[in-house]
Amino acid sequence: MDVSALYTNIPHKEGIGASKSALEKWRDPNSTPSSAFLCDLIEVILTCNCFQFADDTWLQVHGAAMDTCMAPSYANLFMGELEDKLLASAATKPKIWLRCIDDIFLIWTHGRSNLDTFIAHANNFHPSMKFSSTISSSHVPFLDVMICLSDGILHTDLYSKPTDTFNYLLRHWASCHPYHTKMNIPYSLAFCLIRICSSEEALTNILRQLS
Repeated sequence: MDVSALYTNIPHKEGIGASKSALEKWRDPNSTPSSAFLCDLIEVILTCNCFQFADDTWLQVHGAAMDTCMAPSYANLFMGELEDKLLASAATKPKIWLRCIDDIFLIWTHGRSNLDTFIAHANNFHPSMKFSSTISSSHVPFLDVMICLSDGILHTDLYSKPTDTFNYLLRHWASCHPYHTKMNIPYSLAFCLIRICSSEEALTNILRQLS
């Protein structure tokens, strides 16, 4: 499941409230700056986001700007509170629910009709948070991982979006990037593949393509 346009759909009041709750729960109350001061800073960032488009100047009045450094953490805090309430209110719950900001992987064991009911419940739970879903009994992508179910066992392989051009810097060796940056690319790609691929065969095939 994916949360559509998460950053721009978080109401300021609810987002700041979720941030305040998390700060009060996890931070030492004697820490500096205080949680109240941090929440004031969050409010400034959210309510003073001016930008230009064409010849007009705009003030964003809903959600967080996409390129704001605090946006991922802010969205995580909001979604953490939202998902706790959503799952607690659901009549039937997923066996596994894992989330990375606005991407969610879940395993469902209660039949398709109950799954449709759960997704409908999720989409009606909050007025501005809507979920899109990809459903399969055999394989489903999550981030850059393809998760496959075979004989009751989960296997993982690399997943690349159809729009991925694989246009790595290695194909432009004459660029002015530092040498160590260029040399680190194949190592980083291979290290990532080792963590993603659950079988030696899948890993070997992908590494062969990489080379």
